[in-house]
Amino acid sequence: MKILSIDTSSKICGVTISDNEKILIHLHNYDERTHSVKLMPMIDKALKDTNLKLDDISLLAVCIGPGSFTGVRIGIATIKAFADVKNIPVVGISSLESLAYNVSDYVNIENTLVCSLIDAKNDNVYCGLYSFKPINSGNGVICNQIDMLAENIDITISRIKEALDNNIVFVGDGSEVYFEKLKSNFPNAKFAESNLNLQDSNSISKSALSKYSQKLYGNSSSISPIYLKKSQAERALEEKIQILPMTSKDIEIITPNFQTEFDEFWNINNLKSDFENSNSTYYIAKLDGEIVGFAGFLKICDEANLMNIVTRISKRHLGIGKKLLESIIEEAKKQNLKTITLEVNDKNIYAINLYERKFNFKRIGLRKKYYNNTDDAILMSMSL
Repeated sequence: MKILSIDTSSKICGVTISDNEKILIHLHNYDERTHSVKLMPMIDKALKDTNLKLDDISLLAVCIGPGSFTGVRIGIATIKAFADVKNIPVVGISSLESLAYNVSDYVNIENTLVCSLIDAKNDNVYCGLYSFKPINSGNGVICNQIDMLAENIDITISRIKEALDNNIVFVGDGSEVYFEKLKSNFPNAKFAESNLNLQDSNSISKSALSKYSQKLYGNSSSISPIYLKKSQAERALEEKIQILPMTSKDIEIITPNFQTEFDEFWNINNLKSDFENSNSTYYIAKLDGEIVGFAGFLKICDEANLMNIVTRISKRHLGIGKKLLESIIEEAKKQNLKTITLEVNDKNIYAINLYERKFNFKRIGLRKKYYNNTDDAILMSMSL
């Protein structure tokens, strides 16, 4: 099976074509500023030098981050285009997982953890902790030991210590930047050779082959960037969002254009009734002095039932809902509540991903035709 793998997430632009475990060709360029210019000619050269066409490729693999925001987008956009035109399966590989494959050939697979560290500047790192499960001739299947982190190096070290009960090997440029600190905290640790500390499209191909054997692949819509750390522009925008307790005056302000500017599903009279309930708590979000969202919950015994979380239509996908939900969760904890429950439209994929991936909500049920007697509602719960 022939795999085309690319990695544009770091200063290296890499292209690899492999046939199962055999590397047929590996090309790379070290100028991070030219990825958008160099990638397509490199892919064209790799195909020509191996006498192959895109029609001969059985699997496309791409690094989905964390890493350079622009670089990750370039790689994913290219692979998505190939996948859509030629209907080729796609797999996305994290840069941290690919780094772990850099050392898979010389770690003791059964009792060694691999810690991938990428320097994120200002004493911060991206971190992933992995183990290998032996398969076939000794190659491994990566298993996550902790969720990927974007944290200060000292916090990261404490998280590694919590998960560590085996030998450990550090790999990635972060392991070189923070070598002394890591060595003092993990005196028996091993460190990858310097040439193995950079992301490599060869390792993307190894991981892709493993994922393909586990049927962990999909079409172009199945891959999206991993952004553990927001861009500077996104962070600046989030810092401008204010979360404040809702007042009756706020309701008056949003009433005139409520259904056109927020969501036609919600009724302003229902909002007023919920707000006036003595067991409810409501917040608003303001951006540049304008109310851009609101959220509230109803206290029922030791449970917080999320009544609604709504963002102004023109301001969606800016992190407003996330900040509102964080405030709801914090307030529910202050009130010593045990769980938060909610309903979400089964077609609202963005919200479902927010609840499940960012806040660890679990699906607990389904209400048929709950919204407008057409769309189903997924019931979700989160333990506090």
